[in-house]
Amino acid sequence: MDYVDLSLADVKAGFGDMARDLQSTFGGLDATQLNWRPDQTRWSVAQCLEHLLTINRLMVQRAGDTLAGARRQTVWQRLPLLPRIYGRMLIRSQAPQGARRFNAPPAVQPSSSSIAADIVSRLVTQHYDAVAWMNTLDERHASRTIMLSPFVHFIAYSVLDACRILVAHDRRHFEQAVRVTHSAGFPSRSTDCAREVTS
Repeated sequence: MDYVDLSLADVKAGFGDMARDLQSTFGGLDATQLNWRPDQTRWSVAQCLEHLLTINRLMVQRAGDTLAGARRQTVWQRLPLLPRIYGRMLIRSQAPQGARRFNAPPAVQPSSSSIAADIVSRLVTQHYDAVAWMNTLDERHASRTIMLSPFVHFIAYSVLDACRILVAHDRRHFEQAVRVTHSAGFPSRSTDCAREVTS
């Protein structure tokens, strides 16, 4: 899929699909499974999901503030072509098929401690809330409104491109989390949790 040309309707559908995939794939995992890491260089499922929760919150907040006129426009937002170039570049770089690995900015690094098992339900809820927010957007206005990245002060792109970045980035880390569950040594469901399900 080429996320660069997704319509707003496509993005909303992608977020809805992601919410359902998150619930069906990870909703049945317990805290031990969610926090298990293949090794110290790789994130757990819970860390992948916490990273998405933080990124999505900051991006939607910045987009909303920009649309509301709450943030003063910078020179980077007024440049005629650069925001479009940055937007397309970031969408492609964050898509699942992107080969390059990135280090997450410190502000969105996941916790290294145990993350509560409700991370799945919180992320699912956030996705449905994001769809509700996107339902309020006018696609043409979103494509013409330029926002600054919450993470790099000189990078700007349209609000619509921000939505495309989010759905591409979500799918990338969803697939990363799925790979964790397929890693050698991934724990089976704990005895206590299994007993609760069968009782």
